[in-house]
Amino acid sequence: MKKFLMLATASSLALYMTACSDNSTSADDDPLKPASVYVFGADSKSGELRWVNEDGISDKSLQFHKDSKIIGIDGNLFVLERFGADNLALVDASENEVSWQVDFEDGENPSDVVKANKDEVWVALEGAAKIVKVAVKDGKVTKTVKTNKFNQGEATTPNLVDLDVSGDTLFALFQRSESYAFKVPGLLAMYKLSNGELLDTIKLAKKNPTAMGFADGKLYVASQGEYNEAYGTDADDARGIEVVDFAKKKSSMVVDGKKLGGGVYAFAVDPDGVAYAAVYKTWGDVPLAKVNLSEKSVKTVSDVSDVSGSLVFDDVDGVLYIGDRGSKGGLYKYDGKKVSKIDAPKDALPVYGIALVR
Repeated sequence: MKKFLMLATASSLALYMTACSDNSTSADDDPLKPASVYVFGADSKSGELRWVNEDGISDKSLQFHKDSKIIGIDGNLFVLERFGADNLALVDASENEVSWQVDFEDGENPSDVVKANKDEVWVALEGAAKIVKVAVKDGKVTKTVKTNKFNQGEATTPNLVDLDVSGDTLFALFQRSESYAFKVPGLLAMYKLSNGELLDTIKLAKKNPTAMGFADGKLYVASQGEYNEAYGTDADDARGIEVVDFAKKKSSMVVDGKKLGGGVYAFAVDPDGVAYAAVYKTWGDVPLAKVNLSEKSVKTVSDVSDVSGSLVFDDVDGVLYIGDRGSKGGLYKYDGKKVSKIDAPKDALPVYGIALVR
């Protein structure tokens, strides 16, 4: 699906049109090919990668660090072992075996990965003030883009938590915390996808942004806001879902925490205009909200209660995959009408992350 954005460059306020398209597949890929679904499970001690087959979630597994994120790009599965391991691994999805694994510096904490071109990916580092481009064939870093100019106060990193790609532009979402406090709103930065040249920045409306996604040609950003004393989030207007206006270089609220019931922990977007938000009220109480972005309406999706285990939308099949870590825990799929659970082995760890490989 083609989309169009108005984007200002860093050197001037002149606007230009850039064609935006989904960069998760290359021209050689079949976009209608069924996706392979992977699920990462974790508890307080260990983590495991499993995959969905005809009978449900696999009995076999691969072991990884407990705090890991999984992402599928061009038929490849990337595993980002986060704080405490700080590395990146590539899993051969045809054999479900690790092809390579590379280490980052301690504490660099990889947070996201997106396609740069057919041979390279961009990797976000939450714990370091940089974005790195990595070769798919061997994991070697081919380029580094420094982001320290976005550090807040005495912080040593601007906390890059999410990347997205549209057309020839790389979008980077910075939380900008300082000593674990969110003193200023988040920041959106735009870079040239090819070489990481900074194009422009836009200050966001709210603090502690968590994720972003495109729908109907617009970029939406979800925020969790600051925690309350009970380490939950309040149902107020200090958090929610905002939309970025590239022509005016500003971001404004679409649906706030009053309607949602709290801040957004995880976020997935149907490109046709529906967003799904894991609303973090408090530990273990994370309901799923279905948001019509044009109507600004919110509905709660029943049959799941703690969707802190990731949300991934398959825009080919029109299915949302849900990771529930509550009493009804497991991997679910939602077709817009019905929530159904995918069978899992009894020894499978609680769902922590989900990825689609196509």
